[in-house]
Amino acid sequence: MKKLILLLTAIISSVGIQAQDWECVNPYPPSWNLNCVNFPDADHGFIAGGYGTILSTIDGGTNWTSQSSGVFNQLNSVYFRSLLSGIAVGDDGVIVKTGNGGSNWALVNSGVTNNLTSIFFTDAATGYISGWYGLILKTTDGGSSWTALHTGVTKSLYSVCFTNANTGYVVGMDGTFLKTTDAGLNWAAKSPASDVELTSVCFPDQNTGYAVGHEVIYKRSPGPPADTSYIYKTTDAGETWVLQKQIGPEYFDLLSIYFTDSNTGYATGTLGSFFKTVDGGANWTGQHRPSNLDLNNIVFMREGQNSTGYIAGSEGLVMKTTDSGTRWSKFVKGTENMLTSICFTAPQTAYISGEAGTVLKTTDGGYGWTILNTGTDKNLFSDCFYENSGLTTVFAVGDSGTIIKTTNDGTSWVKLNSATYEILNGVRCFPYGSSYKGIAVGWNGTIILTADEGGHWDLVASGSKKNLNSVDFPDKHTGLIAGDSGTILRSTDAGLSWTSRPSGTFEDLLTVYFPDSLTGYAAGTNGVVLKTYDGGGNWAPVSSVPTAYVMSLYFTGTNTGYAVGGTLGSGGIIVKTTDGGANWVPVHPQNIGKMNAACFTGLNTGFAAGYGGVILKTSDGGTKVPEIPLNENNMLVYPVPATDHVMVVLPERINLKKGRLSICDLNGRTVFEQAVLSRSTRVSLSGLGAGVYIIRFSGSNETLTAKVIRRCL
Repeated sequence: MKKLILLLTAIISSVGIQAQDWECVNPYPPSWNLNCVNFPDADHGFIAGGYGTILSTIDGGTNWTSQSSGVFNQLNSVYFRSLLSGIAVGDDGVIVKTGNGGSNWALVNSGVTNNLTSIFFTDAATGYISGWYGLILKTTDGGSSWTALHTGVTKSLYSVCFTNANTGYVVGMDGTFLKTTDAGLNWAAKSPASDVELTSVCFPDQNTGYAVGHEVIYKRSPGPPADTSYIYKTTDAGETWVLQKQIGPEYFDLLSIYFTDSNTGYATGTLGSFFKTVDGGANWTGQHRPSNLDLNNIVFMREGQNSTGYIAGSEGLVMKTTDSGTRWSKFVKGTENMLTSICFTAPQTAYISGEAGTVLKTTDGGYGWTILNTGTDKNLFSDCFYENSGLTTVFAVGDSGTIIKTTNDGTSWVKLNSATYEILNGVRCFPYGSSYKGIAVGWNGTIILTADEGGHWDLVASGSKKNLNSVDFPDKHTGLIAGDSGTILRSTDAGLSWTSRPSGTFEDLLTVYFPDSLTGYAAGTNGVVLKTYDGGGNWAPVSSVPTAYVMSLYFTGTNTGYAVGGTLGSGGIIVKTTDGGANWVPVHPQNIGKMNAACFTGLNTGFAAGYGGVILKTSDGGTKVPEIPLNENNMLVYPVPATDHVMVVLPERINLKKGRLSICDLNGRTVFEQAVLSRSTRVSLSGLGAGVYIIRFSGSNETLTAKVIRRCL
């Protein structure tokens, strides 16, 4: 097994994908998972989360600002011993430390590569960290150095808590309860192990403690839905733990528990699950869900302010209550409306359109975004601009034939008469004599054209009744339109007339883009990507983007480009090609929503925008593309690590006949198996607990293996 792990590590290293430097610039907080809240006093608080995120507040959560942790690993826990001294821990053994309230964070050598999950200090010098595979670290010098303790277990540990300098508790996988009474020198297992994955432990006093967890999905009994979350209680300082409450419905997994006193406690979990007790856990009452997102961590103030509490959750969720959880307010800056199109009018200036009349503007290269008053509540799906005599004009189009225009940098917008009530999906401006033309396309074959800066729009015959989704003009005469059911229309007379061109597909084409006058790409549903070499006269398929709707294309050169999209069910994708679409490599961060738009202002600086108002920015082209192509030596498994699923892409040489995919744990036990019907297969990990697994393809002529790391958030 050791040799196999070393081999798998080499395989993953050779085709590994590292999402470098995608920064979430809207909304704020970023849409990464936020995992832990810590308040050293009533005013000063800190939150740790995905991609090295650390947020801080100095006004009791009214406002939050970002701090630079110096790492991109997911941070799972943060703990401040004072207003100035804090530690944050995360995946791959990462520990960062600050001595000035977070103004600067420095990396500390942990000596391990295990994911670190929770941190607790008993005094200014002494602290403990729990981690995967039975790991507990201890410091006695305020976090400058850490030593691994002997725990006697190999199960991953998720939460640590101490009630005094010597007595502490850790909980984790398979019902693991550990206790120490000698400051971590020895750890004893308490209560029999079970199938429950324990995620959080809390002691309101020396003797009374609570732990929450949930069944591991693949171990759940078949049959009707059941209550699969558990709350345990001890009244004898952790010697024995009794199941106090079993809570449902199924798949509402509890992740965090917090007590403000001996009677009042709160438990939160996935999909907004939220429970409260006021009688020491004798009864737990479901509360109004403050959000449908995962509520990863809940804390409350003490010392007379225990009605004030905070929640950190998935997709950048930060919430506050001041009435013991009856009402919650969400902190967010920017917009969470869906965004659909990106238009840069200058290297530092851009407009992004979206639902409900949303238009955002930046003048600093995408770091700050202002919500503009457009005067409409219609959904906007596309925008474009032209510049003439030093004057920049921006158009945006959308529902019910809506077209709006600004000529004063977005200060005010004018609604134009579009001559249609059809939904308009795409708009482009292109040179026309000494001025510009504008063209918009939409549902039921709608094409409208303006030659007077939007003063009048005329309907143009398309010869199609299909919905038209995107338009591009590679030069002033030639235009291409992509639409449903494989529709491609081409004009060679500046949009006055259009002819249909064969696409070879019946998939809906949602986007079209030409990096030069001859080379163009169109893409759409089920990941289809087409390419032309003759200005759109003829089209042929290139490699598809697995299991995704491609919503937008952008190329920085003839062969180098990006496709963004995804699905509402499985999330978003950003993929990159450097060989003209022959191969597409994922470069997106994990856990992003569906992306609708992409735009680059240079070879390496680019943006993607989509659901939840998310705007991502990269300054290094998204990632370093693997040197080994997808179709050569090994199967590709991504993302690594993963949360809910992985994509498995098999090389071309593999015979799929009688092929099967299986997943085994590190003990060799098969925990998942399915037939292989396609070279690209989406494999659900929802039935697996957090940990390392081996995924194996077994075919008629070859067996391939790779490592899968499942992270439970």
